[in-house]
Amino acid sequence: MENLPSKEQIIAVVRDEPMIGSQLRRAMGITKHKKLAFKQLLAEMVSEGSLARTSSKEYTPGTGIPKDKNEAEEFESQRPAAASRRKASAKDEETRVRRGVLSPDGKDWWQVTELETGKIYEMAHRSKAPGKDGETIAFTLYPHPKLKHSMLAKVDRSASESELSWKDVTAQFMKDASLPSKFSDSIMDFVNKQKEPTEADLKNGRLDLRNLYILCIDPDGAMDHDDAISVEKRADGGFHLGVHIADVSHYVPEGSELDDEAITRSFTQYLPWTAVPMLPDRLSSDLCSLHQGVDRLAFSCLIELDKDANVQSFEFKKSLVNITAGITYGEAVKRLEAGDEHVKALQEVADLLRANRQASGILELGSTELGCKFDENGEPEKIVPREGNESDHWIEECMLIANRCCAQELQRRHLQGVYRIHEAPDTKDIMELYYQLPDLFKDSPISLRELGKPRRGDTNLNPDVFKLYQHLVERAKGDEELTVRILRSMQKAHYDSNCFGHFALNWQDYAHFTSPIRRYADLWCHRELSRQSAAETDAKRAWDVVAVCSEISANEVKNQKTERMSLKVCATWLLRKHLGEDFDATVTGIQEWGVYVGVDDPRAEGLVRFRDIAGSDYYVFNPDKGIVYGKRSGKTFARGDKVKVRLLRANPVRGEADFAILEKISDGRLSKIPTKDRAEAAEELGLVSQPDENELESIRPRERKKIREAYGKDRKANKRKSDRAPSSRNSEKGSRKSRNKNSGFDERENAFSERKNSRRKKFTRKKNSTFGNSRRDSGKIHTKKR
Repeated sequence: MENLPSKEQIIAVVRDEPMIGSQLRRAMGITKHKKLAFKQLLAEMVSEGSLARTSSKEYTPGTGIPKDKNEAEEFESQRPAAASRRKASAKDEETRVRRGVLSPDGKDWWQVTELETGKIYEMAHRSKAPGKDGETIAFTLYPHPKLKHSMLAKVDRSASESELSWKDVTAQFMKDASLPSKFSDSIMDFVNKQKEPTEADLKNGRLDLRNLYILCIDPDGAMDHDDAISVEKRADGGFHLGVHIADVSHYVPEGSELDDEAITRSFTQYLPWTAVPMLPDRLSSDLCSLHQGVDRLAFSCLIELDKDANVQSFEFKKSLVNITAGITYGEAVKRLEAGDEHVKALQEVADLLRANRQASGILELGSTELGCKFDENGEPEKIVPREGNESDHWIEECMLIANRCCAQELQRRHLQGVYRIHEAPDTKDIMELYYQLPDLFKDSPISLRELGKPRRGDTNLNPDVFKLYQHLVERAKGDEELTVRILRSMQKAHYDSNCFGHFALNWQDYAHFTSPIRRYADLWCHRELSRQSAAETDAKRAWDVVAVCSEISANEVKNQKTERMSLKVCATWLLRKHLGEDFDATVTGIQEWGVYVGVDDPRAEGLVRFRDIAGSDYYVFNPDKGIVYGKRSGKTFARGDKVKVRLLRANPVRGEADFAILEKISDGRLSKIPTKDRAEAAEELGLVSQPDENELESIRPRERKKIREAYGKDRKANKRKSDRAPSSRNSEKGSRKSRNKNSGFDERENAFSERKNSRRKKFTRKKNSTFGNSRRDSGKIHTKKR
């Protein structure tokens, strides 16, 4: 092929960048009259294997394996090892023991869902079930006898266990939740080079507070200790309060790879069986952790309080501390009973701080938190309420006041803070609560008519709504179900670059400062407070504060869901031993797809699908009243009802349990509380005067119809009403229809009908004529008769 580029030149070009034929011709300078010859050259190179052509028609360097059949056999004979490896790999795939969850597939067929990959494999037809629905089994694969490239599953009875071990369950949960595992080698190399604090750290203006009596009080078994407290009583009755927090910012340079990883994780993830740290253990459990008797770098909030614990002044200083006593909450109470003066001073300050908050307004929104107790093998033994004592609130009050001082300092110095904000409940959510639980609003100090009045746009604090919620919480006191309903009507707290206030705390200024080992927001605030000026903040900021707030808020929501699900994994692990057993349960939730129930021993929650409620009935969810009811029987279920259930399935990896309701034992309190009809409530509250059509379009048609009727905006309803009581306009329409045919109205109507019939006749003649001609032309005997 004369005057064409060599094969080596073509290969060199496509090695740098794969190209399609037209691109390659331009790159090689092929003229139009050489196009065919060049195309033949490319085809020859593809055939011999020196070039390859991809599915997108791009040319790339070939494998050297020719496309000719004879040559291909010669090349293949030189690579027996690769072929044998592929066959061995396929054999390994068949013999490998896998684990999955059984489920029925029709009447006599079963399938298994592999836990590792989520793939579903069919099992061979069998009259006897291979196991229970929802059971975790070990299985292997074998080729389908009729379908090529298909595999069937069979139970492996020779496996050591017929279900996953607890270790396997937790490993699979961690994988499914996409929880970060190890830190990179470069991060670990950087962290391992960090050194213990020395006297040299005091040269940069860091305070030496090692002479203070400092208490570090944490839950039993805590690994990271990031806060400690010192309290000294002054001669005038006031207090020196020191809140000393681990100086994490000293070890995590802003903008470093370690900082990037910390913002990605945002929080330390606490699961019942382990913790996924935001920072490597070398920092979180060692260098940054405030251990007893060891010098540690700290960031101290030093607060001066008067005798009533009102803040007189405060300052933030980098410090060097040495913890005098590292104790648990239980040990702190014992020390108080033994007369320890330092613990007694801490209790006195905390009680005064709480009294101040109660005087200005506080929401007592305590709800039961659950935890898991493990046996000696590290497996779940029991789900138990997390125990607390009075020493919990000593630490809580000191942390709250330090966080508030942090927010005030950030604003005073015009720094870029990450604030913890909590918006007031939305009026829609309050009204939803009123519709379902009007009894809670009885004797309310605030009229619901006043909730929608304008207020300042730069604050989340709303005195009227706050007073209302104080009343609701007081009315629900001691009732866990009602308290949960109130909590669900409130907004979720999150992070923001603006200090809009915290509704539940009733504080305008609030940020997070006290837990930088486990929360990135606190680490950000530490860095900002370390700045010399606001100008330095702008120059050295590595992350945009708005983006940081958005990312850590999103991660917080995701982490909370994961933590709740991890507790369900523990509960379902305990349930798996009770398949087919009956329990007394309480309805804990109602949704469109079923009823959620909770059992007490083992303490767990599961779903009852409507089809699994005893009796042949069709159940419907009523969101207005928060109930489901049977259309045939009229039987209802509401949150709090007592029922008898049977456990059908339990999947520990997913944390899911399915029950069947056998019978209803008794109505709960919520079933006995009358609900409010939305239309009636709208009239009572004066909402009929200002209907919002855009809002109405976004809700269910049936509900929209009721509210529109209350508003007087439902056209169809108005028409039905007008039919029952005819207006003058309707009477006029009726009189028109009763007129005789000689009226002007009927004359116009008759004229229109005549024109219409005339057009129809003309079209019919034309159509028949056309059809007749076509039949004659085609020689048909059925011609049009003249």
